[in-house]
Amino acid sequence: MKAADLQVTRFKGLNNVSDPLGIGLAWLTTANNVDITDTGRIQRRSGFSSSIAATAVSGAYSTIDHQRAYYVDAGVLKSFAGVTLASGLSGASMHWAEINNQVFYANGVDFGIVAGDNTVLPLAWTAPGTPTLAAASGSLAPGQYSVMCTYLMADGRETGPGAAATIDIQEGQALQISDIPQANGMVTRTYIAPANSTAFQLAYEGFQTTRMWDYSPNSLGLDLATDDFDPIPTGSTVIQFWRGRLYAAQYFPGSDMTAVWHSQPLGFHLFDLATDFLAIHGKVLMMAPTDEALVIGTDKEIHAYTGDAIRVLATYGVVPGWCWSRDDDDKSVYIWSQRGLCKAMPFANLTSGHVSVAPGVQAGAAVVAQGGQKRFVVALHAGGTAFNQRT
Repeated sequence: MKAADLQVTRFKGLNNVSDPLGIGLAWLTTANNVDITDTGRIQRRSGFSSSIAATAVSGAYSTIDHQRAYYVDAGVLKSFAGVTLASGLSGASMHWAEINNQVFYANGVDFGIVAGDNTVLPLAWTAPGTPTLAAASGSLAPGQYSVMCTYLMADGRETGPGAAATIDIQEGQALQISDIPQANGMVTRTYIAPANSTAFQLAYEGFQTTRMWDYSPNSLGLDLATDDFDPIPTGSTVIQFWRGRLYAAQYFPGSDMTAVWHSQPLGFHLFDLATDFLAIHGKVLMMAPTDEALVIGTDKEIHAYTGDAIRVLATYGVVPGWCWSRDDDDKSVYIWSQRGLCKAMPFANLTSGHVSVAPGVQAGAAVVAQGGQKRFVVALHAGGTAFNQRT
């Protein structure tokens, strides 16, 4: 055999599935600490060093524009500059989502929003208490009156109301409202449904705990717009934005089902828990947005939700952690699954034909543009079983 016959001008990458005696010299059966360039050359991969001192990191996130980054270390939310933004968080794994330059975070216990200036805002909220009603001397029209209260957050978002208080007002009486609930950093709005009405309208906004109402219904203001809405459910972990709504996954281990709730359009803190959800078998571990569908990965399957229907893309699941990343150029999504690297949408497994490795038990993934090339990089906690690997 001539030496020229053994020359390889372009390496194809890793193949540990096919018979090594039959695939030719262009394939590698092992590839440790090397990169295959876009021209098919082999080169030693770059090394990395730690840039922060961390102890018990439960989540990290870099913004879409790569200008900001955050992590949670031992229950403290910090910027990568080391500035503490919030403390007292639980040690549960943190999940992230981003929209309009705001980074949302959730771990089932702690929920918040990091604004563009690193101010931390609440995502979850507690419904206001119910005020106390009494009749006083006045000139209201007789009938049944009801009162509800909401909170107005510092950034202008309004919560849903607490339970309504109701009282019958007789001729010659007015409405005395007391025990109006208050919350730190929020303004209370008080809504009244006048005589025998079911429409609640704004009566007062402020910090007073007692008010007297003895005015015409024409004096009432805007209609209550957040009635029947709830906060993001406690226990929701994986979150994601898609088509103007916030999606939040809450797993129920007793039935091995996940409820994926979705918020009101552009009202990301408001959820209708009676109607706005879909149920998925297994535990949801990731949600990734594409133009065509919201891709939902569980520990058993990968799904595509189009808004009207949900269909199975793969009969195998994904790896816990942060197992996906988006290509900034074409907005496609790359996913580290239990059977290797997948792409959506359309969905395809990119490695199953020639690579089979243990998928790991925890994953951190990113699409990295560096040195004129673009790579999908996944860091794994070792574990799991490789599917159909050649031995």
